[in-house]
Amino acid sequence: MNRDNTAHLQNRAQLVIRARNLTKIYGPTRANDDISIAVACGDVIGLVGGNGAGKSTLMRMLCGVTSPDAGTIDFGDQAGQPEDYDANAAQQRGIRIVHQELSLCSNLSVAENFFLEAPQGAKARPGWRQAYRQRAHAALDAVFPNHGIDVNAEAGHLPIGERQMVEIARTVAAPGVRLVILDEPTSSLGLERSRQLRAFIHAKAAEGLAFIFISHKLHEIVDVATRVVLLRNGRLEWEGLAADASVPVLVRLMGGETAVLREAAADHQGATGAVCLRLCGGAAGGEEPIALRAGQIVGLAGLEGSGQKALLHQIFKPSKRDATKVERCGAVSFVSGDRQREGVFPLWSVLSNISLGKIATGSPFRTVTNSAERAVAATSAERLRLDANRLASGILDLSGGNQQKALMARALVSEAPIILLDDPTRGVDVAAKRDFYKLVAEVARSGRLVLWHSTEDLEFLECDRVFVFAGGRVVRELTGGEISEQAIVDASFEQPAAASAASPAAEAGTGKGGQRVVQMAPFASLVLVFAAMMIANPSAGSVFGLDLLLGPALPLVLVALGQMFVIGGSEIDLGAGAFAGLANVLSATLLFDQPALGVFSLVCAMACYSALGWLIQARRIPAIVITLGASFIWMGIGHTLQPTPGGSSPAWLSALFGWSVPGVPTSLALIVLAGLVAWMLDRCPLGVSLRAFGNNPAAMVRAGWSAPRYAALRYVLAASFIVVAGLALTAINTASDVNSGSSYTLLGVAGVVIGGCSLMGGRISPAGVVAGSVALSLIGALLGTLNVSSDFNAAVQGVLLVVILALRALVTRKGNDE
Repeated sequence: MNRDNTAHLQNRAQLVIRARNLTKIYGPTRANDDISIAVACGDVIGLVGGNGAGKSTLMRMLCGVTSPDAGTIDFGDQAGQPEDYDANAAQQRGIRIVHQELSLCSNLSVAENFFLEAPQGAKARPGWRQAYRQRAHAALDAVFPNHGIDVNAEAGHLPIGERQMVEIARTVAAPGVRLVILDEPTSSLGLERSRQLRAFIHAKAAEGLAFIFISHKLHEIVDVATRVVLLRNGRLEWEGLAADASVPVLVRLMGGETAVLREAAADHQGATGAVCLRLCGGAAGGEEPIALRAGQIVGLAGLEGSGQKALLHQIFKPSKRDATKVERCGAVSFVSGDRQREGVFPLWSVLSNISLGKIATGSPFRTVTNSAERAVAATSAERLRLDANRLASGILDLSGGNQQKALMARALVSEAPIILLDDPTRGVDVAAKRDFYKLVAEVARSGRLVLWHSTEDLEFLECDRVFVFAGGRVVRELTGGEISEQAIVDASFEQPAAASAASPAAEAGTGKGGQRVVQMAPFASLVLVFAAMMIANPSAGSVFGLDLLLGPALPLVLVALGQMFVIGGSEIDLGAGAFAGLANVLSATLLFDQPALGVFSLVCAMACYSALGWLIQARRIPAIVITLGASFIWMGIGHTLQPTPGGSSPAWLSALFGWSVPGVPTSLALIVLAGLVAWMLDRCPLGVSLRAFGNNPAAMVRAGWSAPRYAALRYVLAASFIVVAGLALTAINTASDVNSGSSYTLLGVAGVVIGGCSLMGGRISPAGVVAGSVALSLIGALLGTLNVSSDFNAAVQGVLLVVILALRALVTRKGNDE
């Protein structure tokens, strides 16, 4: 024991990070004002403060995401240089953070998200993901035993509680980590998962790992911390040992009151009015329907994932396929604890986010003015202590807790008779919770029904009735004096009837069939077009016929694959076709006459093209503006080099695209080869990183990845495919024309969309893009075979695109309904 204590004291003497006099100013607001803090090995610092106290700003500066306006950050005995300190430098020094707004890439698997946190362990070879699957398993098992998370599952398909578990586990498992900052880490975790996390922190702190634990759940701070730091209005208000702190003391120092629970409930006697909601079957459990009346506050309790959230969504948007039949009288208003996916409108102001709750229920043609919005939002915002001076600010400019206040205010300004609350106080401070409890009681007294799901069992003491869920259905109802934390915990572990076991399984399979239909759409369209060709002209299926048909498709496939990588980054290149035309001209002129100069010119063109990606990110210029301007440059250079069509294809280039293998169409082999190369690039670590940027660029930057660098790499890949497309045009046509690629810009985008890629970025499908592009290319040949004018070519291509988009929208909507 003495040796262990000595080792622990030695660990604590080793300084991890020291911040001196940090100040950060946003306009008139001093988010942080002259704050100093030191963290040593083995420290567990509990950081507390009200919403907007400056906690997140301070942590962003420690992590290098935000630069301080004044002050310094030192590491050990080494003095820091603020101008050189960024997120990448922080990670190199072992500083990691779990942000309050989760930073997972929803389009990647759990294992691939672990790769993003520690990319240095990956190599571009088959099976590289297996190491990250093992790492993810081990990390999740260490922090959250019996977690039940599939590391191959797509992160976006996980419930928010499991996403939070993944984010925490991958951060603490990062190689070389010395300090882990946890910003509201238990806001979406249940009681048991929270206990497991705190036990893990205690164990790792004893080994020398340092933590900063930020939470509005003050009992967790008192339990886990060795020291407590309290911020108020951007300044350090109090610092001391956790042994000298208690929940009442911390509440008082934060400017709140100690009696935060049961204040509202004391005045609210659970008055009941008319039935406004009935639940039958499914989650309702027994044969008798559950009747919920106006004037009640009804809690939905139980272990995370037991069916509470699913019931709220079923009530909000009932479907005939739901196991629980919902009979609802009147409209509903919904407040989600998952702000990013179901809450805020990120481009709108705070005022607009709140007033939407009222405006959405009125006439869609009435005039909306700023004064009308303010009149609607002001009262609810004031009740929740949301600063009126911040109503004009962007919603994302607020702290996470204040964003949640805005969502609560939005629901309360509406006149819906039913209000659904999905963990509404997630990330909200103690004082705001007290105001919220009072407000909910007032709403219930006004004759509205409130259904409330929370991850904090203590909050259910504010309810008139509590339904405890297990296995997807209600296992116990608690009312009045029966409601207690212990009763809720006991009921949460009850086993539901066997019939309920089918519910989660049924939910797990929801929408998979429809998604398979969407994924097969480009291949089905290709098969249908080719079948029509075979019926009209059976010789199209011969080796010669296939080569003749697919030859013109090769350049479009290559341009579409290049465009695919750009669209994967949530951008569109409006100059892809023009760039292919320029490559066509360079290869038929300079490459033919002066091969060395021709190669050099193509390399320079690719370098200029890749610079577009860097410029878009570094200067924050919209891609549509840059690429449209670049298209005129490509066309201008091409016209200057070759004012009229002409030139010749180098013999070696013609041979490169004209080789043949008996029984194999050359064009088909080249198309398959191009698709295979694109697939391998997408599956390698670089491809995963590019898709991550397309899905969540802000999270990637916070994690230390360079957006300009990877944007340039994205455009290098795109340029490579498009230049090869230009070379293919030269070899196929044996001459060049700068206008030869003009149609490929929009056709390439169409091929990408038909192929199943998302225009919002993050999702690409090389095989689908190849199939969709070939189908588009064959339509012209099909119309010619049928003796239909080529004037209808674009119309038929457009119909194919619209049909596939409509099918995708239908499947997505049906999946949401289910």
